[in-house]
Amino acid sequence: MSTINLVQSDQPLRVQKIVLYPYPDLTRLWFRLQLVALQEEPPNIEVSIRNADGSRNNSLSFVAYDDVFVDATIHLKEPQAGDLYVCTTEITTGMPPDIEVHDTIHFEFPLVFRDAEAGEVGFGYDIDPLSA
Repeated sequence: MSTINLVQSDQPLRVQKIVLYPYPDLTRLWFRLQLVALQEEPPNIEVSIRNADGSRNNSLSFVAYDDVFVDATIHLKEPQAGDLYVCTTEITTGMPPDIEVHDTIHFEFPLVFRDAEAGEVGFGYDIDPLSA
């Protein structure tokens, strides 16, 4: 059996798509991310959620992540229904002090339930919105 190589070194390391869906209880976010390609060195991925006032709410970190897809749940601290939050995703390689930033994405989203199973659109970012 052959393997499919997901490393596409001719493409820059960057985010293709991000989508998040607040759960019905509004205390968690279902987060999905897709990278355009992987390079020889697996990237570090940092997903940070900030409150509307800019204070940090919660974050997830993946070190030397070796897949183009991320699927995770982020828990929110003291969530406020309807408030705006900011999601920041940073893709890097290397370790301190030699970190190289490849891509940083920021987007705002309101904390309101979106039903993924019913086909509702989540909140996020798409490098090519016409492809969706």
